[in-house]
Amino acid sequence: MKEYRVKILDSVFDDIDSLAEFIVSISTAEHAIKYVHELGAEIMSLRYLADVIPESHYRTVLQFHPHAKQLRTRNKRFNIIFHIEGDKVIVDKIIASKMIIS
Repeated sequence: MKEYRVKILDSVFDDIDSLAEFIVSISTAEHAIKYVHELGAEIMSLRYLADVIPESHYRTVLQFHPHAKQLRTRNKRFNIIFHIEGDKVIVDKIIASKMIIS
């Protein structure tokens, strides 16, 4: 099994910050920190999972890269959009699952 390096684009960190701010607004800072850590672990799982995930067929996903793939988070509320370049997985965006349309 191939192991990739994971590169997270700056815009993805902005997505994560916005998500954390939203969680704080409806819950607590501790809850936001826990969720962000879980999300980070899911992103890092792409080191091993990237190869087995098929390319997406959704236009919403493919707008980020022509060979984009998506990993739905465990709670199924978000999708981690990424693509593979050589020995790297590039995380392009995190979007709400309900925003993915064909």
